[in-house]
Amino acid sequence: MLNIREIAKLAGVGKSTVSRVINNTGYVSEDTRKRIEKVMKENGYHPSAVARSLSKQQTNSIGIIIPQANNLFFNEIITGVENVVGENGYVLSFSNTNNDPDKENNAVLAFIEQRVSGIILQPTFSYEDAIYQEHLCKTLSRLQAPIVLVDRPLKHSVWDGVFFDGYLASYQATTALIENGNKTIGIITGNLDMQLARERFEGYIQAMKEHNISVQEKYVLRGDFTMETAYKLVKECLKEGTIPDAFFTTNNFATIGFLKAIIENNMTIGRDIACISFDYIDFADVLGMNLSYVGRHNNMGELAGKLLIDRISNNEFPQRIETVQPRLVLNGSEKSQIIYFYQKRDRSHKRMGGEFYQKWE
Repeated sequence: MLNIREIAKLAGVGKSTVSRVINNTGYVSEDTRKRIEKVMKENGYHPSAVARSLSKQQTNSIGIIIPQANNLFFNEIITGVENVVGENGYVLSFSNTNNDPDKENNAVLAFIEQRVSGIILQPTFSYEDAIYQEHLCKTLSRLQAPIVLVDRPLKHSVWDGVFFDGYLASYQATTALIENGNKTIGIITGNLDMQLARERFEGYIQAMKEHNISVQEKYVLRGDFTMETAYKLVKECLKEGTIPDAFFTTNNFATIGFLKAIIENNMTIGRDIACISFDYIDFADVLGMNLSYVGRHNNMGELAGKLLIDRISNNEFPQRIETVQPRLVLNGSEKSQIIYFYQKRDRSHKRMGGEFYQKWE
């Protein structure tokens, strides 16, 4: 295959002119551009992507770093980002840190070496540690390309970001459980050292306070956003007989752990206990659980991808922060049949007999 020097000779131009055409940099007259492109096409010349990236000091790759590859939420982020950057001619390179700060640091360094055109970062659980955050920000600042943070903010960040109003989501979910007749409402939290977990817990507290319902410590299950911990905590509640009317589960892994414990105890959500999940759980629909949930109005990955593409196109924009609002979807699990039948009986002032009430009264 011909090289740039030979293409330039056949087209009757200098090598620098051919280079400007290949890399789409600098001015080249339309006639000259067409003549060079014609020579390249006739001789089957395809410019090396590596060579182009070296001349521009960056590749056509976008790096994305996520903390949990096995989490449906983060998979949705990747899909959203890929849809946007792919439409704009970029290839997505993916790294999973498994919430390990060392892996996160290595991923950032690798993307810097690869000269990616930008990074979308969802930090590890260590993002709130002041010393680690300072180190991470210094490492990120070495990248001479745009960065967009997703879901987990960094203090004093100068970068664009896409975040979710977890406080409002928790407030809406807890309010819905209250308004559907549940008198005792529990919550499975994340690690409350994390801002995300605190925001969701505070939304729950505020809804309970506004409805004059006391928060009982035995119904506050202090988890860590993992399925295993949520499962263990709910099993302990079942064993001790301290199960509330309803639970709000503050992430999808907590929901899965909760459902596993409930099913093992031969209970059904929407019948024996009410529940609203944080985020949509796809397998719940498959199993016909009719699980209510509070989700997100927009795909955060798509928003992050758009912010990054805009920043690549024009780095003069002021810092942009997008806050995605919650979307409450009530499918029936927000009220158990026990509560429904008791309310119906109370309204009619009649005792509704039968085995169901003999069992529960």
